[in-house]
Amino acid sequence: SPLPAGEARARPAAPSAGREGGRRKRTTFSKAQLELLVRAFEKEPYPGIALREQLSGLTDIPESRIQ
Repeated sequence: SPLPAGEARARPAAPSAGREGGRRKRTTFSKAQLELLVRAFEKEPYPGIALREQLSGLTDIPESRIQ
């Protein structure tokens, strides 16, 4: 597994990690990231974990934000 077991749970639990009112900070995408994601989701609307991890590596967006 590329992520340590505790890492995925540690980020959302952080009390003041860029959150206001309990919400995560909005993710903004560059034009290149958006184009790549749109093309990928046109081919596969429900990506599995392997594809999400691949897209994460290509876009530098956390896998948890690729849904």
